[in-house]
Amino acid sequence: MDRSKLDEIIAFVSKALHPAGYECIEAEWESSTKILRLFIDNPNGITLDHCVAASHILTSLKELDDLIPGTYVLEVSSPGLERPLRSRSHFERHIGELIQVRLASKISDRRKGIGKLVSVSSSEEVVVETAQGAWSFPLDQVHRASLVYNWGTQKN
Repeated sequence: MDRSKLDEIIAFVSKALHPAGYECIEAEWESSTKILRLFIDNPNGITLDHCVAASHILTSLKELDDLIPGTYVLEVSSPGLERPLRSRSHFERHIGELIQVRLASKISDRRKGIGKLVSVSSSEEVVVETAQGAWSFPLDQVHRASLVYNWGTQKN
């Protein structure tokens, strides 16, 4: 399943879960096992009970089944400590934190990096302070980004 289809699923699921206070922040498709994994969030965090409630909401929606070819298994999960960052608001919420980024194409001779998220401008330009210096790129060039949790072995 390509990224545009996953983005369509994320938008649909977020709209469906919004009244319950949840946002779908990422979707993954495992083609070999036909698993659709949805990562949900809310401002107060996600518990197992939240995942169960969201799953019940989503399994009752025929429209979700229409977006996915054939049979599949639905998994609803917390994004965890190293949560994905997809939208401007996700990046803005985590300014000052350590993130890892992989871009769709090279910008400033780089395609990926790890560093402290410094800012997101009104024109959606992201600035990350890496060991090699400041690195800026447009938000729409982000292929994948996530927080990096300090498991006690890395130095910031």
